[in-house]
Amino acid sequence: MLNLIFLVGLVVFALSSTYFYFAGKNKNSLNSAFLVSFVTLISYVLMWQGKITVVTEAGQPIFWTRWLFYVLSCTLLMVEIAQLKGIQGGGLVQLLYLTAIVMFTGYLAARDLTAVKWVHFVISCVAYALLVVKVLSAKAAASQWVNSYVFFGWTVFPIVFLLAPTGLGLIGAAVANLLYLVLDVYTKIIFNIQLARTSVGTLPK
Repeated sequence: MLNLIFLVGLVVFALSSTYFYFAGKNKNSLNSAFLVSFVTLISYVLMWQGKITVVTEAGQPIFWTRWLFYVLSCTLLMVEIAQLKGIQGGGLVQLLYLTAIVMFTGYLAARDLTAVKWVHFVISCVAYALLVVKVLSAKAAASQWVNSYVFFGWTVFPIVFLLAPTGLGLIGAAVANLLYLVLDVYTKIIFNIQLARTSVGTLPK
């Protein structure tokens, strides 16, 4: 089941990478939509291979490499979100390092099978709370849809992390990674398609 989930993710993000590349190749600006999809594609290839994991006492695999790739892909997404919300300068720098902290401590928590993982998880959650407050406090009139995107996209990730083998183990690895796949599609593909319809996106309208 896990191999099928990762294979589907691999195919989906190979297709989205191709689409975003050709949709944005004539733009002079950074084609972050393509980069986000391509980084996520490599992540799914690595998870599909299944060689880099840790295994819980209950025998559930944890594909901790996911969060290392999130450091890059989600930081790129945050650049797009900041543009949409009109956040620049020091505010943008703050969003970028908070995003990196959230994802890197998520990686540390995913790899650690001891109680120390909860320290990393709490740090990640605190950084995420600061990130959300910063994003939602920006009142750019044309970008209020991004608030719903953050609430119904990004915020679900730590909830899945908590319920999955990385946390309380209330759901298995297959269910958790299926949920991650749905969230990845929403936050990295659907978001960039919506962003392409705005005047600040990296893709043409």
